[in-house]
Amino acid sequence: MKTDRRAYENGKEITPPTVATKLAAGYKTVMASCLANGCHHSAVVPLAGWPPETFIPDMALCLRCSKCGSKEIRMMLNVEEHYAMCSGITEYPG
Repeated sequence: MKTDRRAYENGKEITPPTVATKLAAGYKTVMASCLANGCHHSAVVPLAGWPPETFIPDMALCLRCSKCGSKEIRMMLNVEEHYAMCSGITEYPG
């Protein structure tokens, strides 16, 4: 069954990253963004405390927007943390 929380290539699901794979790559956070009309609120979500086998996109199923209360959440890479890592900053301040 297709879901908008997954990516597909040639009709086949691409396995999404897990909390464990992101932690192993050095990430400590991801971003959650509200998709509700007009809200566009986003927040940094720490990976600590989530089960390691949790798929990053599926974290959205457990979250609610703190601004509008919507459950229409999309998970993504925390770009600020990613840029900090690429720049050689060892501790992301967020």
